[in-house]
Amino acid sequence: MALLIVLLLIVVPILELYVGSLVVDEWGFGPALLALLGGAIVGILVIRASWRRRPRGADNGLLFLAGLLLLFPGYVSDVLGLILLLPPVRAVLKVWIGSRVERTLSSMNLTVLRWDDATGRLRRTDYGRGDVVSGEVIDDQPLDTNNRPELD
Repeated sequence: MALLIVLLLIVVPILELYVGSLVVDEWGFGPALLALLGGAIVGILVIRASWRRRPRGADNGLLFLAGLLLLFPGYVSDVLGLILLLPPVRAVLKVWIGSRVERTLSSMNLTVLRWDDATGRLRRTDYGRGDVVSGEVIDDQPLDTNNRPELD
C-alpha cells in the first residue's frame, strides 16, 4: 500500500510533467493546452452521464473513474481515461474487480444483498466460511446488575 501511495504522489506527477513537456515540444503550447481542456470537458461529460445512468453498478463506477481520469490534467491520465471508456476494457475490469470483492467478502463472513437482473429483485448472498453455527442463546439466570460476579 505504501508503494502505491508513493507511485500516486511522486512518480505519476513526474511522469505527467515529462509527457506534457514532450507534447508541448511536439505540438506547441496552444494545441497542447487545448488538448488538456478538451480532455477536461470530455471528463465532465462522462462523469455527468455516468451519474445519470440507472441502475448504478460497477459499469457506472468505472465510467465515473474514466471521467475523473479525463478531468485531471495530464496526458497519461487522459489516455488511461480514454482506454477505460472502451466497453471491452470495462467488462474485463468488472470481472476482475468482482472476483476480488467476492474473495474479500467471503473472508469477512458477510451477508450481502445483490440485485438479480433475472428476477428484478434483491437477492441475499451469504459469505460464510463453514465455522459459523447459527443458533440461539438462552440464559436462564436473571440479570442482576447489583450483584455481578468478579472476573478472574
